[in-house]
Amino acid sequence: MAQKAHPNSIRPLDSPYQGCTHWDEARFYYILSTVHKLIESCCLGTTHYLDKIKVNRQHGLILVEAKLIHVHFRSKRHLKSRRYKENKSQIKKESWTLVACRLHSAVKLIQSFTGTRKVTIRINRLKTYTRSVPKSARKQIAFYARSAHQAKYDYARYGMQLLSLIVRDKASAISLSRFIIQNISSRQRRKRHYEFLGYLKQAFAALQPYKKIQGVKIQIKGRFTHKAKGRSKVWKYQMGQMPLSQISTPIQAEYIQTQTGYGSVGLKVWICNWGE
Repeated sequence: MAQKAHPNSIRPLDSPYQGCTHWDEARFYYILSTVHKLIESCCLGTTHYLDKIKVNRQHGLILVEAKLIHVHFRSKRHLKSRRYKENKSQIKKESWTLVACRLHSAVKLIQSFTGTRKVTIRINRLKTYTRSVPKSARKQIAFYARSAHQAKYDYARYGMQLLSLIVRDKASAISLSRFIIQNISSRQRRKRHYEFLGYLKQAFAALQPYKKIQGVKIQIKGRFTHKAKGRSKVWKYQMGQMPLSQISTPIQAEYIQTQTGYGSVGLKVWICNWGE
């Protein structure tokens, strides 16, 4: 049987390749993937997620346009408590300052492997807070927002903000796949990944009345436990419709594979937008 084609390759979407006036196509996609991984690594350990990226070259100048999503653990407060001031050093490590310093160092790396003199990075940063999530949806996820286990369920607070942007068609499949892989890899021990997968189902069900997309589909396959028999498992979830057979339907697809303590885990994410 023939290999299935990637959904993005058979649909008339906007290609990041800019034509013959720039690099040749093969080299361009190599540079684009390298820059994508470089900027994505600048967001590791922070609450920033890379959403979109575009690379242009004109007369020896490389222009990198990227969109980042900045989620927050807490909402904005006019009065800062004593506990907030005590944890200020920890919050500062996850702030925009750390990402900006890494991006400044990434400019020199892009200059070295592309051979250009000037590199410009434009960042469009989208900020979101807990209050941006509808109140009725937050009440359904109240179990994950308990103050008694604040550090344990931090992923649920900023994850709810990210899922709200995806459901309202303000974020892409890249940021969703990175969020899922990051939490699956860090919760392999003590079987906490089952709790995270249950959280995904409950969060999408709470945000379903507010969705402005046609559907979302997630498929995870790999080794979740250390058992020898039946070690590979498949987890699927779908909200709405996902017409993969219709070529005219705009669908975003992202495939990612990562290594965990028990083996490899593959992730597939599809987001179907409403056709014009």
